[in-house]
Amino acid sequence: MSSADIVIIGSGVMGVSIAYQLAMRGATNIVILERDTIAFGSSGRAMGGIRQQFADELDIRFSIAGVRFYEQFTQNYDASASPDRPKPPRFYQYGYMFLCTSPESWQTMQRHAGLQQSLGVPTQLLSPDEVKQRVQQLVVDDVLGATFCPTDGYSDTPTMTQALAYEAQARGVSIREHAPVVGISVEHGKVQAVQTPQETISTPLVINATGAYAAFVAQLAGIPDLPVRPLRRQLLLTEPFADLPEDVPMTIDAATGFHFRRRDGGVVFALPLPPTTEEDELNQALAPEAFALTIDEGFWPLLQVHARRRCPTLANAQVARTWTGLYEMTPDEEPVLGKTEVEGFLCACGFSGHGFMHAPMAAKLMAELILDGASTTLDITQFSIERFRTGKLLPSTRLI
Repeated sequence: MSSADIVIIGSGVMGVSIAYQLAMRGATNIVILERDTIAFGSSGRAMGGIRQQFADELDIRFSIAGVRFYEQFTQNYDASASPDRPKPPRFYQYGYMFLCTSPESWQTMQRHAGLQQSLGVPTQLLSPDEVKQRVQQLVVDDVLGATFCPTDGYSDTPTMTQALAYEAQARGVSIREHAPVVGISVEHGKVQAVQTPQETISTPLVINATGAYAAFVAQLAGIPDLPVRPLRRQLLLTEPFADLPEDVPMTIDAATGFHFRRRDGGVVFALPLPPTTEEDELNQALAPEAFALTIDEGFWPLLQVHARRRCPTLANAQVARTWTGLYEMTPDEEPVLGKTEVEGFLCACGFSGHGFMHAPMAAKLMAELILDGASTTLDITQFSIERFRTGKLLPSTRLI
């Protein structure tokens, strides 16, 4: 039997971010267990958006920390320092732009912008003409106004995750790929060890950072009711496409959620569709079908309808590929962070589509909790699993 001071389950952006920040603060003997390979799951399939335009203070504060972290990490990353270093990740700060087409939406977004500005986010209000000046290809005849934040943007999620994993490993973190966790030993209410097919690792501390699969890992520790459920999302990437600025913002139609940005010379699209009743029942039951990464062949024709209305030139693009990934949803769409009733079993999951942008703050809070005994940047206890058992959910407002 080997041993570790801290075992992190999951090598997506959340798991490697926590390991990185723990190691940066001097923690040692950290092991990450990954059932497949680094960033194989949702972190390798995400849109990669990093925005501060949220409707509530908690999400805004998480995102401010995310923007600052990714700015600094990408600026300081030296790919030439070692021949085996992953390629440098980039943070494309081309902004996020929300287009509002109804008086109610425009008034609401202006209120959100005021809150963002009060917290130091440089959100701007744009007229339809100013929107058109930024992206001439957009149709703005029904747009009443837009919010735009120039420090928002996006990154390539697998590249960023790989870079964070490398930096964590350079500071002593061990990452075991193809090592699925098949058991967690708990005695007298305390974590004792973690089992994989290859080994048993004695440890007093386990962190569940397994995204959409977090409820299954919690069950291994004797927690039957972690309310994290999968939600399938599909993205589509076009072939290289010239008729759009390279620095186009992440552009969102607030009425429909249709949004797009540049990627690899093409354009990547998303449209958040609500699950059907059958899909929702499968999600809530954690049925195997809920985790299937199936492709909807009707997705591109549907996207073309939205593209023709908002940015007609995009409807002429050719499809390069389409893929799906899983959000990790909670009932209030806020994460589960910190301690559980099982001593030594911590959670960092349930980010409901915001895990990439919120990983830096989540990792910081987890590092404070583990190394200092309590979080000081924000109160991590408000994200406890207990809120779902008492019905005291966190207030949140989804924009996309």
